[in-house]
Amino acid sequence: MGRNDLVYICSPLSAPTKEGIRQNMEKAAHYARLVSGTFGCRAIAPHSFLPEYLDDNIPEEREAGLAFGLSVLKLSRAIIVCGSRISSGMRGEIRMAGELDIPAYALLEGTGGAAIVRIMQEVRTDEMQVCKRNIP
Repeated sequence: MGRNDLVYICSPLSAPTKEGIRQNMEKAAHYARLVSGTFGCRAIAPHSFLPEYLDDNIPEEREAGLAFGLSVLKLSRAIIVCGSRISSGMRGEIRMAGELDIPAYALLEGTGGAAIVRIMQEVRTDEMQVCKRNIP
């Protein structure tokens, strides 16, 4: 991941309450600022702002939001997985990144700052496990 590269922030949006969704939107915006500021890239989290315009509870609008996010993901040089859980929307984003050979990283936050760690994805081929190696 180089300076000014576009990277996709992948974090949960869904929550049982509107307040929970609002908090997840704010977390996504925080992750984007943190990644951009720390690593000098252009981090984007579509779910930090799209719910202001599209209602996730209306299936057509949810699909439009997911489609927009995936179109941005296709332009990205990396996907950064943030947070402590993987939602169904995140699963789709991570799967798409794998299909497009976009490297995946996990964001680790601590008192000393932030770091990203490469996520090695496993693929099942002919009954044997194969670990994808670093993708340039």
